[in-house]
Amino acid sequence: MNSIERQKPSREDMMTWIKGFTKWPHRLTGTKEGRESAEYVKDVFDELGLNDVEIESVPSVCRETSICELNINGENIECCLANGTNRGAETGEFNSEVKDADVVYMGKGLEEDFEEIDVRGKIVVCDVYFLPNDQRGFIEKFADMKVYDPHNKFNRKMKQYNIYSPNNWPFNYLRAKNAGASGFIGILHDFMDCHYFHEDYTDIVNVGGYMELPALWVSKKDGEKLKAAVKSNVVSKGSLHVKTVYELKEALNVKGIIRGMSDDIIVVHSHHDAICRGAVQDASGMSVVFSLAKYFAARPKEEIKTTLMFLSTDSHYTDYEGHVGFINKRIKNNENLILDFAVEHIGKAMELGDDNEIVLHDESESRIVYVTDVYGLPEIVYDAVRKHGLEKTMVLPVHHKSEGEYKSGDVCSDAYDFNARGIPVVSIISTPMYLFHDSDDVDKVHQESLEPVADMYLELIYKVWDIYSKDTDKEWR
Repeated sequence: MNSIERQKPSREDMMTWIKGFTKWPHRLTGTKEGRESAEYVKDVFDELGLNDVEIESVPSVCRETSICELNINGENIECCLANGTNRGAETGEFNSEVKDADVVYMGKGLEEDFEEIDVRGKIVVCDVYFLPNDQRGFIEKFADMKVYDPHNKFNRKMKQYNIYSPNNWPFNYLRAKNAGASGFIGILHDFMDCHYFHEDYTDIVNVGGYMELPALWVSKKDGEKLKAAVKSNVVSKGSLHVKTVYELKEALNVKGIIRGMSDDIIVVHSHHDAICRGAVQDASGMSVVFSLAKYFAARPKEEIKTTLMFLSTDSHYTDYEGHVGFINKRIKNNENLILDFAVEHIGKAMELGDDNEIVLHDESESRIVYVTDVYGLPEIVYDAVRKHGLEKTMVLPVHHKSEGEYKSGDVCSDAYDFNARGIPVVSIISTPMYLFHDSDDVDKVHQESLEPVADMYLELIYKVWDIYSKDTDKEWR
């Protein structure tokens, strides 16, 4: 094996790096585990020979929940605080204590469900459903999307749900809040039978200010028992106690560079923070970043046409403030970012079983690649997807900057803020339902996709350099 082959991405290296991340039970922003995982990234960047390796801190508002309790009719029920709720201001301590309130079941919590019932001072219970995942319907929305699905797997019927887009939550919550309820309980349907759900829609839905009302998730199993009690002729009483602190802590971005023949910068990035062990989200993405850093660190400078900046971001659960701070610092330093290669979530496909258990499939989850429509990049990326056999992949050209509420065709990935600043992006992502679930461990990684994704990005960087070298105006932004 020659020296180049030894430096090319290998599954063995990538799995070693992934397991390096999963030793922590979580890697949340502002925590000891979050800092240790950032230091792990720094250590790997140093070992790979990157220059100017640095952990950059950005102020970010983090939530800590010290009390989260629910009792219905004298029985304690396992629960989890819904993201963004029990918050009355940007920062501060918020204590919500409700004792012996009437509990009312409001079905799905639609507008008509609230018309006949006065919920003031009461704890509202609603079923929360997610929309079925409709890959074909999504594809049909975009005339210029290219799809690589040689075995027609997008046509299969699978019990999958889109947990990353709102359906009746948070709108049922907002109706309860505006009607004067004292608390909200969401029963999780169309999801694994657990009492927690960590997605946050406040960045894509206008919730009209802070979500002061405490909202608690309960499992479908516990929710059905709760509904049966509330529907009986006996008046149900409930108590809840939630105490949260929202305070400024530090989001930690980690960067290292390989200097090239030009000071213009191509970014290659993923992220290290996670709500759980996060093997797929996003130790898998970071394994690609490490692989590419290892390869290019061994190449002669004359081969590196632009400077490469390898990056691990933070703050996915704190409004992406770390991403914004990172880009602001580059602008302040007069560093010209000409392209962002983002990679996230190399995971196995899953669907729900009859009892809402996880059923894994030994194939990749469907993927989407957001590609800014400049310099023929969408066609180049699609050709690379086919060449490297990345089946079940949608390539979506991006024609506009993302801003305001989420719009169809926006970059819905870690590259969002880069696109919002007008920086071209190539961003691959998949969204299996277990991403924010405690089961996201090494068994969920689709190992067969690790090398092909890394090899594709390796090829694309060289392709971009070819275009860059022929662009005498160097006007990439």
